[in-house]
Amino acid sequence: MATTICGWCGTRTHMALCTEPTMLPFVGQGYVYTATFQCSSEECERLSIGTVWRQTGYSSPKAEIVKDSSLQWEPKSIRSPDFENVPKQIADTASEAHACLSISAHRGAVALARAVVEATAKDHGITKGPLVSKIDEMHKQNLIRDITRELAHEIREGGNEIAHGDLADEPMPAEDAEAIVALMDEILEEVYQGPARMVALQKSRLERERRNAEKKQGS
Repeated sequence: MATTICGWCGTRTHMALCTEPTMLPFVGQGYVYTATFQCSSEECERLSIGTVWRQTGYSSPKAEIVKDSSLQWEPKSIRSPDFENVPKQIADTASEAHACLSISAHRGAVALARAVVEATAKDHGITKGPLVSKIDEMHKQNLIRDITRELAHEIREGGNEIAHGDLADEPMPAEDAEAIVALMDEILEEVYQGPARMVALQKSRLERERRNAEKKQGS
């Protein structure tokens, strides 16, 4: 069985081969095989298509395709993580950025990451001026670190290219989009998630101290 994240149910599961692999016509060097697989999760059991390109052909397609780690799946697995302790609209937009990234919609991912940074600034009362000044003001208010400020400007610049540039000029490399979405995650971590964890830890510590004090008084 092949193992992957099912594009239907989103869980990591085994994919059972349902049909004999078919070798597709391919212009150029190499071989393309495709086959139908079934999700082994009892809550899903839906069918997906696995396709792989190889420089050399399979000698035993049925046995070899299920072990091939290069299989590309349809439907694709869509990753849209939750962002706890982040305002809902901002969290939902950040999740959409990840979803775009998971289906190789790189321009969409970068544009949404830019929107997340701007919305984060506005959520803290920083509403005036262009995004460049909003990012600098977040740094002045100690919401983000020096290095994060510099990286946030990279998100801004990437988003500006998409919003105002000629989209046909150059493709958005996957590595750039992944880096920009990771920077978005770091900003949300510094502004919302990290501080929320610290507050929770402080509350937990104070609660322990209160319980210990009560035990001493009762003994």
